[in-house]
Amino acid sequence: MNRRSLVKGLLALSLGGVPLALAAPRPLRVGVDACPYCNMTILDARYAAQMVTSTGRVYNYDDVGCLLDHVLGYGGPRATPRELYVADFAASSRKEARFIPVNQALFLYNERIRTPMGVGLLAFSGPAALEAYLKERPQHAGERLRWNDLVALGRKRPWVPGYGR
Repeated sequence: MNRRSLVKGLLALSLGGVPLALAAPRPLRVGVDACPYCNMTILDARYAAQMVTSTGRVYNYDDVGCLLDHVLGYGGPRATPRELYVADFAASSRKEARFIPVNQALFLYNERIRTPMGVGLLAFSGPAALEAYLKERPQHAGERLRWNDLVALGRKRPWVPGYGR
């Protein structure tokens, strides 16, 4: 197969000039990537979040609260989100994030939970993972929220203390 027929074949797989591709989170470089909202280096992937913009630019966040505040327009560079991900706290390690789409995540909110920016939000892939976490740390019991709930609360006030408008 020559190069021209390969290119034609790939173009034939496209739909309206846009290649068919599955959305997927991009790799996170712990200790290298910096949050565009608070400018902190990401040191623990369990709390991380990620935005892929409509132009394909990737922003990694050290805390879910930074992603929320950026999406809500409280600061950070101008960006139009195309994909939003959060690290599943139970499935991630300090060095590697297991990202899940924000709409599939179940969030635990408790001000006593220490997160990089003091927001107190943890993301889980579902109720079973959240219950397993609370079994080990019952003192962290708090509100169980979905992404839309977090956005609605964020419209009233910024999530990250000391940042925002």
